[in-house]
Amino acid sequence: MGYRRSHLSELTRFIVRRFGAGPPDPEDVAQEAFTQFVALENPQAVENPRAFLYRSAHNLAVDHHRRHSVRNRFAREQAPAAEAEISDDRDAERVLSAKQRLSIVEQAIRDMEPRRRTVFVLNRIHELSYAEISRRLRMPETTVKRLVAAAIVECERSLRAHRVSGEEPC
Repeated sequence: MGYRRSHLSELTRFIVRRFGAGPPDPEDVAQEAFTQFVALENPQAVENPRAFLYRSAHNLAVDHHRRHSVRNRFAREQAPAAEAEISDDRDAERVLSAKQRLSIVEQAIRDMEPRRRTVFVLNRIHELSYAEISRRLRMPETTVKRLVAAAIVECERSLRAHRVSGEEPC
């Protein structure tokens, strides 16, 4: 792991120079590159680990930007169709259903344990990376991931409970 400590900041700076400060979060990309390296069947067989890490980080950032570009293009293409559907009278039921689901999720978030709620809102609403939340709240990144996952499960349970019981939300 000594290699990791001595090269993490160097790799992070490389990502910032090539792709900017984010998204994706440069530290997340660097960590993922190290994770890929460590996950290799035989990392000692890699002739140039530094080159492997740089190439992995570059590929991860490029993949993120491609996915982001595809999502944005899809959203732009779907926007006119979505606007037409929402204005259509027969879609009023779908709008009401979406508002009810939103109300259920909002209540689930309000009912969450405060630390879980804070981490969830920072990640899902404010779009902060796990690494950024970890730094801001001074807690391990694995704890941040665990709390976000638990919050998602909690929201899904609330939605399922209202769907199964047939209760009217609000």
